[in-house]
Amino acid sequence: MNRVLVSVCLLLAAMAAVVPCFADTATANGVLAEQRVVNLPNDQGKWYISVVGKAGDTGYLRVLGWFDANPSLKSLKNKVHFCPVTAGTPIYQERYAANVKGLPTVRVQKPDGTVVYEAAGNNLPMTAEGLYGAIAGAVNTAQGIRPILPWRREMERRCPGPGPCPTPNPQPTPDPQPDPDPQPIDDGGTPDLDDPPVAEGWPLWGLALLVNGGFLVGLAAGYGRKLATKLRPVK
Repeated sequence: MNRVLVSVCLLLAAMAAVVPCFADTATANGVLAEQRVVNLPNDQGKWYISVVGKAGDTGYLRVLGWFDANPSLKSLKNKVHFCPVTAGTPIYQERYAANVKGLPTVRVQKPDGTVVYEAAGNNLPMTAEGLYGAIAGAVNTAQGIRPILPWRREMERRCPGPGPCPTPNPQPTPDPQPDPDPQPIDDGGTPDLDDPPVAEGWPLWGLALLVNGGFLVGLAAGYGRKLATKLRPVK
């Protein structure tokens, strides 16, 4: 029983290690999350990123650390107004206490205050790469920027511009030609056949000779037996 419990625990631990990696590298609209790029306006139109949590909470401190350790999140942090907010402070009570769904919370807002991304508690991505991908996707969607799909990336590689690339004009595929009507087979006609051989009959003279010969043989045999009887001495 103990071996079964140990095996189950090891299996669950392995799944827990694999699932976050898979979830964070999952594609969104055909683009890997960590491959997204965030394009934000200049200083006069900076966006806001707020990280809200309880002081000393490990989850809150971990998310804050991502914005310093992960290059993508660190670059994003330098493009926005980054606001760490601790629960219980006046700014938290005034702006966040009534509308956050859980702690810690990551919220991304436009300069006019419109929220374009928010995740809290267990809904937060498990890694820094996953969080950056989620934020980048939300920001690009809010800006009307389409993700660079693999086929678009290949097309832009083949035709970098600046002018328009010629549109391929495929030629129509011709209709297949029907099979010709079957023609009669010329095999030279009916082959010439030799007449079967006819058995030749016996000639009359041969038949007469055969009959007479048989008669003479029988007659000679009878005469021979009589002669032998006469010549045999009487005992």
